[in-house]
Amino acid sequence: MGKGAKKRRRPRKKTPHQGVVPGPARPARPRSPRTGTLSAGFFVLVLGLLPFLGGGCMLAGALGLVGQRAVFTATSCAVVRTGKSPYVACGGNLVVARRPLRYASVDTRLPLGRPAAVRVLPVGPLESVGPAAVSGWSTVALGGLTVLTGGALAVFRGRLRSPVRDTVFRVVSVPGGLTLGGLFVYVVVRVAA
Repeated sequence: MGKGAKKRRRPRKKTPHQGVVPGPARPARPRSPRTGTLSAGFFVLVLGLLPFLGGGCMLAGALGLVGQRAVFTATSCAVVRTGKSPYVACGGNLVVARRPLRYASVDTRLPLGRPAAVRVLPVGPLESVGPAAVSGWSTVALGGLTVLTGGALAVFRGRLRSPVRDTVFRVVSVPGGLTLGGLFVYVVVRVAA
């Protein structure tokens, strides 16, 4: 070969996979539009129905509508740390319907040595009676109702005409406003106590 001569290259043999663009092994299934709606509906039910029903049950106990009357005298209170949120739990003596004393605990701060009215609920826990408990549980129940009505509005928004949609939005804003008002009252009552 001379000085300026170029070396000839042999052409490569093509492999069976050369020139083929890799793709998925099987074609992707189209996603159903109902999947998102069903999962959103599930979360609305969980985040709306559980607080609404649970808060309503505890609210009935705080109002004195369900459960047995009892008197609780706190002998000790301590901060209990479970997970990331510490809370105050008081232990002491519980007298229910003239039965002998028994030890119990309440998940709220109560004055030591002073008898306090509580309710023994059918679902198990003790519930303190008074404005703080009523405002707190009504706020939880109204928050659940707000989530439920907001979820119902989201589900039916395409099926409602404009004037009806505006009216439904106002109906949803009522429990939302009441929830914020109840939260404010709860904070004021807890700070004053």
